[in-house]
This record gives sequence, C-alpha cells and structure tokens, in this order.
Amino acid sequence: MTQLLADRWPDAHVELDHRNAFELLCATILAAQSTDKLVNTITPILFARYPDPFALAAADQDELEKIIHPTGFFRMKARHLLGMARTLVERHGGEVPRTMAEMVALPGVARKTANVVLGSALGVVDGVVVDTHVTRLSQRLGLTRNTDPVKIEQDLMAALPREQWVPFAHRLIWHGRRVCHARKPLCRECELAPLCPSADIPAGIIVAEPAAKRAPTNPGTRKAKRA
Repeated sequence: MTQLLADRWPDAHVELDHRNAFELLCATILAAQSTDKLVNTITPILFARYPDPFALAAADQDELEKIIHPTGFFRMKARHLLGMARTLVERHGGEVPRTMAEMVALPGVARKTANVVLGSALGVVDGVVVDTHVTRLSQRLGLTRNTDPVKIEQDLMAALPREQWVPFAHRLIWHGRRVCHARKPLCRECELAPLCPSADIPAGIIVAEPAAKRAPTNPGTRKAKRA
C-alpha cells in the first residue's frame, strides 16, 4: 500500500505555502476548519504585516482578526496566534521549538499541528499527521478501527516504519483530496481499491491503470520551501 501511494503521489507535500517553520505554524493554525487554498490567500497579507514571532506577538488583536477573518473562527484563531507568538518570544527566543512536548505546549497547537511543522519544516519525525483525510482513509483502508486522532496516530505509527510516517501522511492526504473523497470516493479510479475493504467496485470493472502506465500528471509547481 505504501508503495502504491508513493507511485501515485511521488511529490506529495504539505500544501500550505510557507518559507519557514514559523510561517507553517501560523498557516496550520489558520487551516483548522478551513482549506489550504483559502489560507494561502490570507498568509501573504499576514506575513507581510507580521513577518516573525516578535512582530506577531506585538499585534493588535482587532487588526489581526480583520486579516484572518475569511478563514473562520477568527477570534479563537487570533487568540491562538497571539498566544503562540508570545510564547515563542518569551520561552524560546522567537524560535519554533523542535520537540513535540514543547510544540504542544504552545497555544492552539495539538499533535496534528505539531507533526505538520516538525515533519515538514524542521525535519523532525515524531509522529503521523492525522487530519480529516488521514482519519477517513485509514478507517476505510482498514488501518484502524479507532475514531480518536491520537489512537489513530498510534495505530499508524505501529503499522508503518518510522521513515514512512511523514511521507505516508502527505500521500494519504493528497489521495483523500483528489480520489478518496468523503461523499463520493472515486473507487473505479483508485489504485488502492484491490486492497481496500471499503472499495465499491462492481464485478468486471477494471481499476485505474498502475501509475507507471499512465501519462504523468502535473500536481502543480512547488515553490521553494513554500509547500
């Protein structure tokens, strides 16, 4: 399964635009109950106004709320961003910490956000990102029977070699966004269907050709350090 995903999505990566760990941390907080595409329209404005933790820590909450308003839950997210930035300044000299324990101690940061930043921006492999897509697909694929994200993460960590924790999550997220949709999964186009206990494939239907036989797809040009 891991190889099928790797063949299908070899370039899978976090789709929140960022140039450093601080920007990815902010973007991931904003992405809660929102979409990466929408957040990517807001963060250029946010980072132009508050380019680092020191600037964000001194931000006026009302002004911050106006900038991030389109992402939803803007008051709560503004409080989290301010609290996170102030904690970075006061406890970490303005640097994003490199341990899970320090990350989840930041306001607005739980294991999912911590794993995104540690794995994608800092190269620290401490767990598996479990978002809505990873939750849905890991259940459909029979990788877990749990519904709690922490327990799902534990199941995936036990099932995968450590070097697969970060790329597997990226690829599962891409597969969830592009093929295994929540309401109408494209089972007839899915390479994982023969291995998936949830696949809805009528008898006689041929599943999508292996990735090696298909014309290559262009998932989009990746910006340097911004995906």
